[in-house]
Amino acid sequence: MLLVKKHYADLDIKTQLVATLTNCLAGSELEPLFIFIGSDRHILDCLGPLAGSMLLGKCPDLLIYGSLDSPLHAKNLVRELQLIKAAYPGHLQVAIDASLGKKEDLGTIKIRQGALIPGKALSRRLPPVGDIAITGIVGSEFDKKRPEYIHYGSLKDVYHMSKVISEVIYEWNEKRLLISS
Repeated sequence: MLLVKKHYADLDIKTQLVATLTNCLAGSELEPLFIFIGSDRHILDCLGPLAGSMLLGKCPDLLIYGSLDSPLHAKNLVRELQLIKAAYPGHLQVAIDASLGKKEDLGTIKIRQGALIPGKALSRRLPPVGDIAITGIVGSEFDKKRPEYIHYGSLKDVYHMSKVISEVIYEWNEKRLLISS
């Protein structure tokens, strides 16, 4: 179920995303896991690892998996998810990944309840990830017909969405820490 959909340049995006994330994670007894999915080798697929790296620099205390130094991608995702689930059973998972959508939605960040399916744009068969999904639309569904497109494209939108996502999670964490103290 889609909870919020906003372009990264909208003035109220952080406020709305923080509020939505706060509502999604309210009542969770265990600290949530943040799972950033994507490859550091492809510009349009680096949204997850880039946001994960940005957040690690600000919140080393959060349970963060997936960064530019240790990306979670198609080749290691199944194994890493098994290790994560074994280490943190019962923890709510927030999965963050790049997505394809309508051309007019490029730059849009979505939060929805439910898992995301990584690798779907390239017809990869990977397991669903997360209880909550945060996605950033980095390209159009039309580009699915041109797989080489995922290797190219502009870093601008990917960077700005990664920055917004990392700042939203940081602000959620600061708010959570303030309430608990």
